[in-house]
Amino acid sequence: MKMKTFLAALAIMGMSMTANAISLRYKFKVFSSGPNIYACNAGIMAQASNKRVCYYQGTNQTCTPDDCSTTGAKCDSSCLCSSTGGGDYLMNYGKVTSQDWKDNGDTSVTGQVKDSSFRAASAGSWSQALTDSASWGKRITDLSFNLGSELYSARYFVDICYRGPQIEYFEDNVASNFSLKAQSFATDFLSNGPNGGENNRDGLVIPGTVDGKKYTELSGLTVQAFVTCDFQGVGSFKMARNNSNAYNTADNEAGFTLGSNQLPNGATEGSGSFWSSSAKSVNASVADLLNPWIVSNSSKAPRFCKIRYVFSETDYLATLPNLRKWQRHGAEMCTYTEINEDAVSESLN
Repeated sequence: MKMKTFLAALAIMGMSMTANAISLRYKFKVFSSGPNIYACNAGIMAQASNKRVCYYQGTNQTCTPDDCSTTGAKCDSSCLCSSTGGGDYLMNYGKVTSQDWKDNGDTSVTGQVKDSSFRAASAGSWSQALTDSASWGKRITDLSFNLGSELYSARYFVDICYRGPQIEYFEDNVASNFSLKAQSFATDFLSNGPNGGENNRDGLVIPGTVDGKKYTELSGLTVQAFVTCDFQGVGSFKMARNNSNAYNTADNEAGFTLGSNQLPNGATEGSGSFWSSSAKSVNASVADLLNPWIVSNSSKAPRFCKIRYVFSETDYLATLPNLRKWQRHGAEMCTYTEINEDAVSESLN
């Protein structure tokens, strides 16, 4: 009898423990998307001069342009002149190697275009490697500008494209802080042999000069930076995704409007942002161009941004501009672009 009672008690205890058991299986999702930045486009412009420059060879003394029809009346000789009708600004072109844009860490190469050239053929307008819309889907892996005009009169640019994190800061009302830094520098060289392109200095003498002067000095080179961003919560695309609720697309409104001088003077409708620096010389030290907060304690995080660095040879505007040196010379142009998700929001200016 006692044994039956004991077994019954054990059974009741077992039933009680089972009846009081509790458990939970819970799952949640983590969404991950970081920024990406890359060189995406380039362009070149021919700047025509209304001056015909003439010097007695080997001097800085000007002379009057004449052909052989006046030789009976004038004995002037060795009068060297720049051309009219194009020689002062044509024969400049850019050369680019590009490939399809790939995400961080993806080393595969598709859609590669090697040594595609774009020439400055019309004065006062840009010739670009890619259209503005197509450039978002390409990454430039090598870029050079080749300048054969008689005068230092070229203008050229490189675009840096930025893709912001595909995280819904605006939709979820999460504040963010993004700062921007844009700077440029030039390393002058004398070119004595073929060069292998990006990350290569074969054939270059650094530092290099021609008759004691650097390319950046001879050309009167300046640089200017322009920035536009497409923000979450602004324009047509309010969310990090596009209007078809699709992620992983380059649909955006980050674009420039151009002034009469073909320099950016504002943002295209919808992008809602525009910054520009003054033109600075690049022949002395690092040119710090821009350093603003683009977002300060706001959920309107950047979706996409485009940073354009425009380099201008200005010597052709001088009273007595230099004829472009025959010796092969130039400079390695450096641009530095940083868009940073900063923890602290304070004015950087």
